This record gives sequence, C-alpha cells and structure tokens, in this order.
Amino acid sequence: MDELLKIDPTFNEGMFITKVNNIFVMLLSAFMMDNLNRVRHFISDEVNEKYEKELKKLNKQNLRQMYDELNVKTTTIKDVEIKDDCVIIKVDIVSRAIEYLIKKDTGDYVTGIKDHRIEKTNHLEFTKKIGAKGYGMDKKCPGCGANIDVNKNGKCEYCGTIFNAENYDWILTSIEV
Repeated sequence: MDELLKIDPTFNEGMFITKVNNIFVMLLSAFMMDNLNRVRHFISDEVNEKYEKELKKLNKQNLRQMYDELNVKTTTIKDVEIKDDCVIIKVDIVSRAIEYLIKKDTGDYVTGIKDHRIEKTNHLEFTKKIGAKGYGMDKKCPGCGANIDVNKNGKCEYCGTIFNAENYDWILTSIEV
C-alpha cells in the first residue's frame, strides 16, 4: 500500500472500497436488467464480453438471472501490484443475494434458491493507469465537452459518446466467483 501511495498520494482506501462495492452491485443489477450499457464505462472490454456472452446464452433460453436482496457483506483488498503503466488492486467481495432464474416472458420461476440469501466470495481486479488524469470536479464528455453524469450510464446525453473511465479512474478488469 505504501508503494501505491507514492504513485497516487490521493488514494483513499475507504473511497476505493465504496467505489468497488458500487461497481459490483451496479454490474450485477445491469446484468439482471439485461443492459450492460449502464456500467460499460466502469468495466474492461474483457469483463463486458464475458457478461454479454452470458446474457446471450440466457436470452436464447428466454431466461433472466435474478439477484434479490443483493448486498455486499465485506470487501477486502488482497493485493496491490504495480506494473510499468498501471496499478492492479485485487479485491475479495463477500456478497449475499437470493439468486435464481426466471422465464423472461412470464416471470415464472425456473431454478435456483429463492427462499434465502446465499453467500459468495467474488474475486475482482481493478486497474488504473499510472498518471491517470482524474475526473476533476466536473466530468466532461470527451466528444463534445458537455458535463456528463458518469454514475448514471456514462453516455453523453447530447452527442452519445461513451465516457470511458479507463483513462481517468479504476476500472473492473476481472471478476471470478
């Protein structure tokens, strides 16, 4: 952690963990709603492809993954790796949710546990480019310069450009259960 603070003296562990928790919950919620565009700007291409592939499988079967009562129980930083051009922070999240599948068209229960929450340990990696510019107070669209709400969906409401957090902040580059 000391090496990270030398590279990024503004790093705050509490704020980082809050960001990690928010991105995790937003990703699973976006997956459940079949709309990864809501989190696209917070995740790498690889993570996006992984979840898009899974969504296609579910959609072919007319299924929707449900995560009721989803929350994060604990978040722990496991490792910090500093490379030439980036910093990678490995995080374990223990999450709890009622997880089951339903038919998309009818909402009928198909399989899974829907009477109590189950606990899972999720292994995540977040990456930030060394020397990333940071957002500043106002996030600006790289396409037209308008203010943009990155937490909403990262898409400029004026020109449609996707704000990619990769050049500014931490992005989710790996997730495994």
